[in-house]
Amino acid sequence: MKMKFISTFCILFLINIAAIAQDIHLTQYYTSNLSLNPAYTANFDGDIKVSANSRNQWSQISPAMKTNMISVEKKFLRRPNEFGLGVIIINDQVSSYFLHTNKFLLSGSYQKNYKGHLFRFGLQSGVVMRNINTNDQTFPSQWDYQLGAYDPTANSNEGSLKNSWHYIDLNAGVAWAHLFGKVKLSAGYALFNINRPIEGYGSANKAVPFRHVFNASAVYFIAPKISLIPHLFYMNSATATDFMIGINANKKFNDNLGVLIGTGYRGSTVNSDAAIVVAGFNYNRLAFGLSWDFNVSTLSQNTKNKSAWEVSLTYTTPSRASNKVTLPCDRY
Repeated sequence: MKMKFISTFCILFLINIAAIAQDIHLTQYYTSNLSLNPAYTANFDGDIKVSANSRNQWSQISPAMKTNMISVEKKFLRRPNEFGLGVIIINDQVSSYFLHTNKFLLSGSYQKNYKGHLFRFGLQSGVVMRNINTNDQTFPSQWDYQLGAYDPTANSNEGSLKNSWHYIDLNAGVAWAHLFGKVKLSAGYALFNINRPIEGYGSANKAVPFRHVFNASAVYFIAPKISLIPHLFYMNSATATDFMIGINANKKFNDNLGVLIGTGYRGSTVNSDAAIVVAGFNYNRLAFGLSWDFNVSTLSQNTKNKSAWEVSLTYTTPSRASNKVTLPCDRY
């Protein structure tokens, strides 16, 4: 029983690190509306938007942490206001702990235009499924003290522990945007895990902590086809924080082609994390982004100088809403 308690505690400690200190996050967070804030559902110029994001972190430490997500959003115009619906599927793999997370979430939003100020409100709910594979892990009970060696065939004594669990999650958010001359300001706040779902490994269950997400950005139009976009992101969950600041430059060559370059920094309240470089382009209504995180953390030699890369791909269909005003007239 003592050995079982020790092994269970060790696994719970690793899960805690994976689930809180290394929460799901993106460098190009602004390309995925539904994972950033439910209020941003259908916050784009067009009718339908399809987005795909893939992140590979610390591939130098095998196996790497991987995050993949795909979302579809649809806008419904009710001028001057609008509604939006969307769905997102997320897969996250912390392979070093054999912990996998899958999310299927539905989102809805409403935008209210009040004297040029755009206020957005959103709700999101769905199912979260998590599982951990203990078959490929080692436990103290598998150490043979007589031989002085690890015996993979020995009983781990962990058969009674639960390896998978699922729960319903509820999230909400608000956002605001307004154009001040040549500068468009926007900001948003989202609260995730509002219902504090219960998850756990075996009998050690606990409520998932609130996750607070704040973002802000400004689009400054230097010229009709050149803009600078400084942006800020902050996330907090329990005692873990994730802070990112950066600036992107966007150059539009014509109505069909544009390029983007940017740089940034990620850290927390106690530690530096990574320097960031971003590049991308958009052609017609297709946009592609590539980012590289170079780890500058001094917290651990195991992560120092390690990197993460990320790609984003979005496609937006043109709006089917007419910009023309129809005036009624009598027919003879």
